[in-house]
This record gives sequence, C-alpha cells and structure tokens, in this order.
Amino acid sequence: MKDFFKTSSFRVLIIAVVVLLGLIIYTATAGGSFLANLLGFATSPMQSIATDVTGNVTEFLDLDGYTKDELKDLVGALQEENAQLEDQLVGYEELQQENEQLKTQLGLEEEEPENELRSASVIGRDPNDVFYGFSIDAGTLSGVSVGDPVITDQGLVGVVTQAYATSSKVTCLLSEDVHVAAWSPKRQESGVIESDVTSASTGVLRLNYLSGDTQIQEGDIIATSGEGGAFPQGLKIGTVARVEKSENDISRYAEIQPFEDLTKVQEVYVVVDFPGKGEGAPQEEPEASAPSEEDPE
Repeated sequence: MKDFFKTSSFRVLIIAVVVLLGLIIYTATAGGSFLANLLGFATSPMQSIATDVTGNVTEFLDLDGYTKDELKDLVGALQEENAQLEDQLVGYEELQQENEQLKTQLGLEEEEPENELRSASVIGRDPNDVFYGFSIDAGTLSGVSVGDPVITDQGLVGVVTQAYATSSKVTCLLSEDVHVAAWSPKRQESGVIESDVTSASTGVLRLNYLSGDTQIQEGDIIATSGEGGAFPQGLKIGTVARVEKSENDISRYAEIQPFEDLTKVQEVYVVVDFPGKGEGAPQEEPEASAPSEEDPE
C-alpha cells in the first residue's frame, strides 16, 4: 500500500485533484463566467443548428405576422390541400386495386381464354339471407345477364339471379336454390353440388348422387363438369373433406370444402360467355326476372 503513494498513478491523481480545486475556486471568484464560457464552447454547435432550424420555421410560417382573418384563410388552404392529397391517395388505392383485378382477370383468361369475363365488386349483402347472397356493381350495361356464373380466382362462388342496368344480385353457391353439375377429374365421377341451411351454416357444400361404390376420396378436387350448359367446364369448386352414406343408405355423398370463403367474397368476375353456354339447358324462362329499366335503390 505504501508503494502506491510513490507510483506515477498516485502523482497523476494528486495533480488532477489540485487542478479541479483550482477550477472550483476560480469559478467561484469569477462569478461562474469561466465555466459558462467552457460549456458554451462545447454546446455552441448544437445551439447554432437549433437557431437555424427555428429561424427557417419562423421564416416559413411567422404566425405573429398574420391577422385573424389571414390565419383562417391559411387554415382553410391547408385543409383544402390536405383534402386534395387524401383524394389522390384514394385514387391511387383504387387504381392499385383495379390493377390487381386486371392482373387476376388476365390470369383467369389465360387459363380459360374462351371464357369472357367482367370484373365486379361486392357492394351489398342482405343480412337476412342465411345463404350469404350479395349484390355487385355490374349489370346489363356490362353484358351481365341472369344465369351467368360468378367466380373468383379461387373458384365458383355463385350465379346471377337478377340483373339491372348497373348492378346485379348474386345467389351464393351455398344456397339451396343453386345446383351445379360437378365431377372429380381424377376419379371421372360426376354428381351435383347442392347445399341447405345446415351445410350453409358451416360453409360447406355437398356433392350428391354418388354411387354406392364411389372411388372419390378425401382430398380430391371437385370442379364443374359443364353438363347442361349452365356453367363452363373446369371451374374449381373445392376439395373433398369426407365421403358419407346418403340418407337412403344406397348412394353416397361427399362433403366439399370450397376453395373460396363463400361468406366473405369481395371481388368477383362474371362469366358472361363461354363455349357451350345454354346447350342442353331448358328452354323455359327462368323464374328470376332481369329488370333493366332502373336499378333498385
């Protein structure tokens, strides 16, 4: 320990203490001016930056130089500019959405180039419809007519049952009123896609009228067969979740999980024309009318 007091480190410590005491005494006698100058030297660059920024802001918007009416005009101008920017943003988002729709439509048309499509958006839903029907913003002026299939990039979702000039009503695939000729391309077996209140409540479909010895299995893809001319061939519907015996204990049915969430459809495409449309369909007029004088309010 005694050797420490003789080391150079101890001498440096003593010198530092002496210098510090000297600074304290000098600062006290000089009224703190020396310490203030020292701190000022260290902080002056930051003060300069802050002063420049404040000056620029004041030059840009000197509120003290404005009258009350001028301030009101300024606020109004800023609000108008903000509204214009918001409109531009909305327009940009709409263009972006339209671009995505066109890209999807192009992809669908490349898959089935002979199908003619019209893009549309869901604009309303009937809260009392337990089968999740909806309205779209495309109608007869766009070539849409009653009976046209409605799809998304995931598959079939419904059929047009009422068509107006600029809007249409679509009955969802979950409805008990919709029947679709379908098949398993892998197994080469056909049936009819149907639904009821019970299956609709769980968002699933039934492929009915399968034979008792059907080879259709869980995981098989189900698509439209094109029979009857109501739907084009090859529209995806869903996959087999399970196969069960029908109520008559003779035939079987398959429970189908749709590719698309049929309860939350937002953007769709109407297939207004396709090869074989109407071939084999009954000649009588459909029950649903297609008024064209004016759209419902």
